[in-house]
Amino acid sequence: MKILNLLPIFSLLFFVACGDDSSSAISVDPETSSSSDEVVETSSSFEKGKSSSSKAKVSSSSKKEARSSSSAAVEESSSSGKSNRSSSSKKSNSSSSSSKKSSKSSSSSVAKNSSSSADVVLTDPMKIFKTRTPKAAVRQCSFEEKIGKESIKWDMDFDQQDWICTFKYADKEGFVYVQGSPTDCQTTGMGMNPEISVDTAVLYVNGKYATLKDLNYEWGGNHHNDKFRFTYDGKVYEYFHSSYGFGGRSCQEMDCMRVFESDGTTLIEDGCKTFDEDLSTVRSLPVVCRFASVDDGSFGDFTDTFELCVGDFRQDMDQE
Repeated sequence: MKILNLLPIFSLLFFVACGDDSSSAISVDPETSSSSDEVVETSSSFEKGKSSSSKAKVSSSSKKEARSSSSAAVEESSSSGKSNRSSSSKKSNSSSSSSKKSSKSSSSSVAKNSSSSADVVLTDPMKIFKTRTPKAAVRQCSFEEKIGKESIKWDMDFDQQDWICTFKYADKEGFVYVQGSPTDCQTTGMGMNPEISVDTAVLYVNGKYATLKDLNYEWGGNHHNDKFRFTYDGKVYEYFHSSYGFGGRSCQEMDCMRVFESDGTTLIEDGCKTFDEDLSTVRSLPVVCRFASVDDGSFGDFTDTFELCVGDFRQDMDQE
């Protein structure tokens, strides 16, 4: 009985002794442990698992915080980017819209001007072309003539020559504007004439402009029976006179038009017929030309005031 009573005491002592050994196995010197990582490394495999798990949790937590922070930064950056892109897009759209509006406005203005010009094409060419005031006496030509034993010298001054003429053929209608300047002198049998060089020539037909690069102007000798011709739309157009007065002199500006093939020699239609006795066929392609004044650059009225020149052989002919 006494031995049985002592057994619990021996068991208790044995248990206590074993418990002390286990406790000393996980003890750590505080002076040698500077971090939780070192603690993990010196721990038992089970504790390493716990520590690793703990570390993993901390690392995961840190990563979550980092991701959270990064995500927030990304979201903020994205939000800012979206905002900037949105703002930039709005500005771009606004700029594009403004540019388009400006372009439309500009185009509209041009269209209105063209439309406006087309509306007045037959009545007010001054609104179609940007004209100049011709300069007077820009070229002097000298001519010496002998009368008996005496020699007489003539000095002749010539102005710039600008003019506007109507244009009408088939379904095309408008005006032609020419700027010319005397650049040389030409001696004739009984005097001196200037040679006129074309500074610029512009045709305005059915609301559209066309620069005429080959317009050629001829003074027309001492009688000044001038003419000019140019190529347009595959044909050559020549402005001339349909009536001469005494001595074969023209008495007014160019008043009719002839039309040729592109070769400039094959006649399609003679709208002048200067010497035709049948007045019903004369001036079948009429034009009105007006020279610019050297005083103020004005061209006068474009009303057709054509008349046969005094001395025209057809004036007294009985037209039945």
